[in-house]
Amino acid sequence: MKVSIDAILQSAKQLKNTNSVDEQKSGNKHKVSGDKVSLEHKVLARLDDLHNQIKDIQTTLSRYQVIDEGIRLIIEDNKNGGNNKQSIINATLYNNRPVLKEYLGDSSTNEYIVHKQEQVKNLITDSISHLNRLQVEFENIMASDIARTAYIKDKVDAIDALIPRNVKNPSQLHHVHSDSVLRLVQ
Repeated sequence: MKVSIDAILQSAKQLKNTNSVDEQKSGNKHKVSGDKVSLEHKVLARLDDLHNQIKDIQTTLSRYQVIDEGIRLIIEDNKNGGNNKQSIINATLYNNRPVLKEYLGDSSTNEYIVHKQEQVKNLITDSISHLNRLQVEFENIMASDIARTAYIKDKVDAIDALIPRNVKNPSQLHHVHSDSVLRLVQ
């Protein structure tokens, strides 16, 4: 995944805009007062949203991977005669639901199965890309030093624990170091 400078700067701009600052002039002095409670509330709300989105994507990604593995087994079985196709379809479960049967429907021709395999691979790639975007946004928040307060630290730790460190296809991942993001944001 390519992370453009524009995307990083847009994230930084959004973070900067959340900090509503009132400048009050009194004589020659400028007094800046920040709305710290509002900023912490917005960051915490965004972290809650990130936490929920990451969990949802991971659940969806796991489901897609189970479907992909079932399709792989069917294609392999077809090469060996195709005697176990129905048992593979019935045995491929996710949360005790026959996800492969739901995904493939009634049609089970070889061309259709290969087509559905390509679709699920694209869905996996899209899910990993979305997960990476959320990871970059999370790292931007971490680099901004906004999330260092004790109030937000628990939520940050929960999200950090959710971010996958070993994904099935590591070539899909792109890591941005928080020091680099901090330099770009400043």
